[in-house]
Amino acid sequence: MRIDTAALAVVRDHFDRSMYPLLDHRMSLELRPSPTGFPKFEALRRIVGRLAPAQRTLFRLFRLGETVDDPAFRQAFPAEVAEALRTGELIERVADGWRSADLLVVPAQRMLLITGIPAGYPTAVRSPKAVFDFSTSFVAAALPASLAGCRVLDVCSGTGVQALLCAARGAREVVGLELNESAVTIARANAVLNGLTDRVRFRRSDLLAALEPGERFDFVVANLPYAPALDPARRPSTVAEIGNRLLWPLLAELPPHLAEAARGVVATWRSAGHAGRTYQLEAIASRLAEHGCAVGAYVDPVFDTVDGVLDLLRPEVGGCPDAESRMTELRALLESDTVALDGFYNQLVQFRRTADRPVLQEAVTFGLS
Repeated sequence: MRIDTAALAVVRDHFDRSMYPLLDHRMSLELRPSPTGFPKFEALRRIVGRLAPAQRTLFRLFRLGETVDDPAFRQAFPAEVAEALRTGELIERVADGWRSADLLVVPAQRMLLITGIPAGYPTAVRSPKAVFDFSTSFVAAALPASLAGCRVLDVCSGTGVQALLCAARGAREVVGLELNESAVTIARANAVLNGLTDRVRFRRSDLLAALEPGERFDFVVANLPYAPALDPARRPSTVAEIGNRLLWPLLAELPPHLAEAARGVVATWRSAGHAGRTYQLEAIASRLAEHGCAVGAYVDPVFDTVDGVLDLLRPEVGGCPDAESRMTELRALLESDTVALDGFYNQLVQFRRTADRPVLQEAVTFGLS
């Protein structure tokens, strides 16, 4: 897609005049709640089929990712809107008519968000450029109600939703960092679509590499990837190191960019743990305590097994010549008699820098048993 401010303004006006968010909300009342943010395709498709023709075409294109024929397309969109969709490269011509450019437009968190088509939808013909899932709503719910006057850093921005939410809650400036170039483009388009370009900037960045040495932030949000990942060049020696390879570099690079009274939320997923706590949390708390940060966390059990997590980790080491021995080592760590492991947990870690708390204290945990 292409960032064209004028074209996106025309597109947004059309979605608003078509009452797209309202219709989407009404349809959601007849659908089962979806932890991913995307309802079951066939269930949504049946309800979309009950809409009036113009709205049905709009939802088929941008909520389902289906192809629509040329007569239906021309009936649904005035000429200036069709031109804006083409200018912004939100649609593409195909043999059978028109389809979205592997993108959906989804009302979420009181915004209108461009996102990739989730892999579970049959209309997804390519890997999603950027997509939000159930973790997005969890992290959004952990954001402060007000960030008035704050300078905010959003790491692993994806579609940009967390950065945009922070701006909508009063942040004076938000910097979003994302490695995937296509996702950066989508995030920038979402800033335009939601009228927040005056306070939100997105940069392509490998973790914090795009930050200047002197940049400091009052609030940090980092929604790390949901799938567990490993550094292929490094063999974990503890259970705490199994999971997200981005976490430890982030904690090492972040402190110089924290303001004196900084606070933040870091989300990690599928962390090994026991009795409502994770080994990763203990390591996070220890590292942040070195920089005067007190830590608390929401910890929630998930229904992953050791075998399931190992299957997710296998692609991370699949290209290594010693892949099988590494997988054996990972299993041995998780099943060691010295590790009390009762499962895996998702966690949202809150931290706050406080001058009077320079030493490590036990992290407070909240959540479900």
